[in-house]
Amino acid sequence: MLKNPDQGWQACFFRLRQFAEASEAIKVTRQSLFVPEESKAEFYRLAEETQKALGIQVLGKYEELGKTLVQKFKHTRQQMAAGSNLKEFCLANAVENLVEDPELAMAKPAFGIVLDGLQQGLSKEDMEEKARRQVIPFCKDLLRNLYEAWLYYGIVAALKPARFYGVYSPDTIDMQAVETDKIVAGFQAASPERRMPEAIFVTEDGRVFAMKSEVAEELDFYGERPGRCRDLSAGGNTVDQIAHRVLLLYRMESVEKVPLLANREKRYILPNDMMCEFLLPEEMERPLPAAMFEKRIRTVRSRRPVQVLTWNEKGTFPAGFLQDSSMVPQVLVKRTIVGMDEGKLRDICGILQDA
Repeated sequence: MLKNPDQGWQACFFRLRQFAEASEAIKVTRQSLFVPEESKAEFYRLAEETQKALGIQVLGKYEELGKTLVQKFKHTRQQMAAGSNLKEFCLANAVENLVEDPELAMAKPAFGIVLDGLQQGLSKEDMEEKARRQVIPFCKDLLRNLYEAWLYYGIVAALKPARFYGVYSPDTIDMQAVETDKIVAGFQAASPERRMPEAIFVTEDGRVFAMKSEVAEELDFYGERPGRCRDLSAGGNTVDQIAHRVLLLYRMESVEKVPLLANREKRYILPNDMMCEFLLPEEMERPLPAAMFEKRIRTVRSRRPVQVLTWNEKGTFPAGFLQDSSMVPQVLVKRTIVGMDEGKLRDICGILQDA
C-alpha cells in the first residue's frame, strides 16, 4: 500500500485514497466500488488527476510528442477551413479526445489501474508496471492515427481547398455532392460492394478532387467479390475506427460527376490520382507487412507514384520489392521522409500539378 508521498502521481493517489477512507458512504472492497452521488464529482476528479499523473510518469517522450502533434494537427485543420466553407472536420472520437485533452486521452488506460490500485492495494511498482504495459501501446496507436491525420490532411490543406462537399447516396447507387460544412473522416453510406468518396473539394485554382481516407486493410477487399460467407469488410464506412489509414485522391471533371471508387461485385476499381501511405520501418522491412503493402498498391492502382511517407530514414523495402516484370502497368513508389516538416507535404502536392 502506498504511503503519504510528497509529489507526482503517488501524491495524487494518496489524496484519492484519503478522500475515500474519510467517507463512510464510499465503499471500497476488492470485489466492488460504490461511490454515492454526492461524492462522485470529487472522487472522480481525484481519480482523473491520478490517471493523468500516472500516465505522464510512464509516457516519457510520448507525452511531449503527443502535445506537439496536437498543435500541428490543429493548425492543419485551421488551414483546411481557411478560405473555405468548412467548419468541422472530424476524426475518430478517441483522436478528437486526444486533440481536446492530450494528457487525459493518452493516459486513458491508467484509469482502470488507478481503481485497481485503490481496490487491490497495489504497490507503486505494480501500478507503474501495469501502466507501462497498457498506456504506452495505447498511446502509440493513438499518436500514429493523429500523425497520419496531420500528414494526409496537411496534403489536402496544401492543395488550398476553397469549398467542400459531402457525398450523399440514398441507395448506395446514385451519388451526388451536397453542400455541407462538416466532413467526417472515413464516412460513406455503407455498402457491401460499392466504395464512395467521403468528401469532394474544389481548390482555389478550380480543380475538383474526391478524397477517401480508407483503412489500409479495407483495400484488400476492393479487388474481391463479396462472398456468401461472412465478409469482414466495414462496407466502406470506417467512421470512428482507430486504424492505420491511407489517403486516396481522385481528380474529377466537375462537382456534378461524383466518381464510384470501386464496385467489388463487378471487380471495378477506379485508378486514383494520388495514394499516400505512412509506413513504420518494420512495415517496410518485414516480409509480410511489405507484401501486404505491395498487394494494396497493385490493387488500387495509382496514376502517379505511390507516396510512402516515413518519420525518419529508418527502414528499407526487401530486395526485389516491386520488381515483378509480369505486372503491367508497373507500380512506382516514391518515399518522402517527412518528420515534422510541413514543407515536405507541400512538395508532395507537386505531383498533382498536371492533374
